[in-house]
Amino acid sequence: MTTYLNVQRAARRLGVSPVTIRRWTSGGFLPCTRTAGGHRRIAVEDIDEMARTIGGSTQLAARLARERELDTLVETSIAVGSQHELGALLAEIAKHMTRLLDCQFCAISEYDRENAAVTALAEYDATGKRLPTPATYRLREFPLTKKVLDEQTVAVVNVDDRRADGAEVAALRREGDRSIIIIPLVYRDESIGVVEVIDSARSRKYGRQELRLARAVAGQAAVALRNARMFAEFRRTGHEAGRLRRALSGISAAVPDVADQTTRRGLMERLAAALCDSLAAMSCVIGFEGETAGAFHRSDDVAWSSTTAGRGTSRRGDSAHVLVGGDPGGRADISITLALAEPAAESQAELLDLVAVTAAATLARLPAGS
Repeated sequence: MTTYLNVQRAARRLGVSPVTIRRWTSGGFLPCTRTAGGHRRIAVEDIDEMARTIGGSTQLAARLARERELDTLVETSIAVGSQHELGALLAEIAKHMTRLLDCQFCAISEYDRENAAVTALAEYDATGKRLPTPATYRLREFPLTKKVLDEQTVAVVNVDDRRADGAEVAALRREGDRSIIIIPLVYRDESIGVVEVIDSARSRKYGRQELRLARAVAGQAAVALRNARMFAEFRRTGHEAGRLRRALSGISAAVPDVADQTTRRGLMERLAAALCDSLAAMSCVIGFEGETAGAFHRSDDVAWSSTTAGRGTSRRGDSAHVLVGGDPGGRADISITLALAEPAAESQAELLDLVAVTAAATLARLPAGS
């Protein structure tokens, strides 16, 4: 009884891509039948005969190798080129790299040239499952990775190679892996990261075609990564610009009401309420020369730790991001503290400083304690 395989299984048996199998069946090069639903089915005998033909013809084997290389590059280019979200892009790169090199794991890292370090963006297994990754490692501890980045060359390390880089061998042993290939991500002649593809089952010696393909896929990945970064920055900038426009519009609308106040407390309360509304803050507290007033949308228990944001200070807590503004020149004793649901943009910090300076000038004209 004849056994039939679908396109994917036939491709794996012959070591070519499914696209190549479809091209061969469409051109009559490889016989096939079709199911009632129109799906191709190829007889095992025809597949084995094709395998013998490939093995016995140097010219045909070379042609098939070129076709496989082209199929891989086209398929990879379409897959990674269609992804703009960084997470989805990293998963696509890992999937294609592990399949191309017949490995189990793939890690993608970003090169921090200024700090001579590499930061892991993500690591995946061959099924596409994301794994926990170390945050950063110093290149002085991994000289072979530094060489790959500096010389833009590919390096292969096997755990049983006595001449291999000691740091890489130690890392393989620690994780229980057998082999790693390190490929630079190069964008416009500049190394921007590395792809590390790991075989946990066996030591490896890669052929010239595999290395050429791996470098080509890494080149496509580098371009896609840079585009994803630019897309994310463009989206972040647009989001921040929208927040700033809304804040300016809200503050401008509140100016007449704030300016009509005849007491310090009244002015600070109205200004705090306007800032809450305009900057989508959970709370706002204004302090001026020992007096305080504020407005709240809801109460939050927040534990603070300090970071900076522009000329103001942004402090992130368990449930809020806090932005503190004041007079950058230190001429006025005023502070404005906002609790935000998301991190403050630098433009918001600058706007809050401007509001603080303007408010201080107005408050100084009102009598203390009023």
